[in-house]
Amino acid sequence: MVNGKLKRVSILINSEVQEMENKTLSNQQRLIVNLEENAMDSLVHGVEHHLYGRRKTDWKYVILHTFHAVELFLKARLAKYNESLIYQNRKNGYTIGSDQAIDLLVNEAKVELSQYAEVQKSGKYEGKYKLGGALDDLRKARNSIEHKEIALDSDKVKKFLGTAFVFLDRFVSEELDLSLKTELDKLDEVRVDELSEDGVDIGNLESQSTYRTLSMACLFYIQHMKKEGIPVSNPKEKWYYHYFTCEICDKEAVAVPDPTAKYSRVAHCFNCLAEYTINYCFRCEQPYISFLHEWEKDIDDSRYPSWVNSVDDVDLCCELCSDWIDEQ
Repeated sequence: MVNGKLKRVSILINSEVQEMENKTLSNQQRLIVNLEENAMDSLVHGVEHHLYGRRKTDWKYVILHTFHAVELFLKARLAKYNESLIYQNRKNGYTIGSDQAIDLLVNEAKVELSQYAEVQKSGKYEGKYKLGGALDDLRKARNSIEHKEIALDSDKVKKFLGTAFVFLDRFVSEELDLSLKTELDKLDEVRVDELSEDGVDIGNLESQSTYRTLSMACLFYIQHMKKEGIPVSNPKEKWYYHYFTCEICDKEAVAVPDPTAKYSRVAHCFNCLAEYTINYCFRCEQPYISFLHEWEKDIDDSRYPSWVNSVDDVDLCCELCSDWIDEQ
C-alpha cells in the first residue's frame, strides 16, 4: 500500500512538473504535445477494447480509436511543420481530415509517405494526395462503422491493429522523435497503478502491454499477408517471410525480412523485442538468424555490426548446411 501511495505521489509530482514545463512551451509546441498525448490515449483505449472487450461492439471501438490515433499523429507532424495548416477554421477550432493532412505533409512538409499516400486521379480533388495503402483500408473500416453496418471479427481487428502498428512505430520515431513503446509503457504504468489501488487483479502485466499487443497484432498481420502472397513493406517487391523461434522467449515471433526494422539485416522478436542479425547461407541461400541483444531503451547505433545495412557477402553457413559439410 505504501508503494502504491509513493507511486501515486511520483505520478502527481511528474504531472505538476509537466504542467510547469507546458507553461513555458510555445503555442505550437503545446499543440503538438496535446495531439501526441491524445493520440497515445486513443491507442491505449483501442487496445483495451481489444484485450478486455467481451462484445462484438468492442471491435468497432478498436477500429475507431486506432484510426483516430493515426489521424492525430498525422496532424501532430503537420503542426510541427506549420500549426496553422491543421485548421479548416481556426476560429471555431475545426481541423482538417486525414486526406488533407496527407496531401499537406507530402506537398508542403515534404514528408516521405509514398507507401501510405496515393494521388487522386479524378473528381474534385484530382491531383491531390489522399490516404492510401493499408491505412486506407483502416479508414474505410472506420467510415463503415460510422455510417453503416460492418462485419468484423477478431482476426480482422488484429489485422487492422497490425496495419496501424507498421505505420506508427516508424512514423512516430522518425517524424515526431518519440518512442512509441516508451510513451505507451508510461500510460500502461499509470493504468496498472490505478487498477491495483482499486483492488483489481491485473494478472500478467506483460501480456496486457499496449505496445506488445500492437506488436503481436503486427506479426499476425504479416502472417496474413504471407498467406495472401503480399509483401508488407513494398507491394512492388516480391519476397516471402520466414519465421524463427526467439531464444529468449521461446516464441516463433521473429519474421524475416522484418518490415518494421531500422536496418535491412536486423530482425526482432515481436513478442519480447529481442533483436537478431539476419544472415544468408552461402550454400542453400536461405536466411538464418543470430542473437544480437535483448531489448533495451535507446540502444546506440554502435551496438550494431557495421554491415547491418550491407548487401556484401558477410555470411557463412546455416546450422543445417554446416552439419552437412561436417558429415562429408
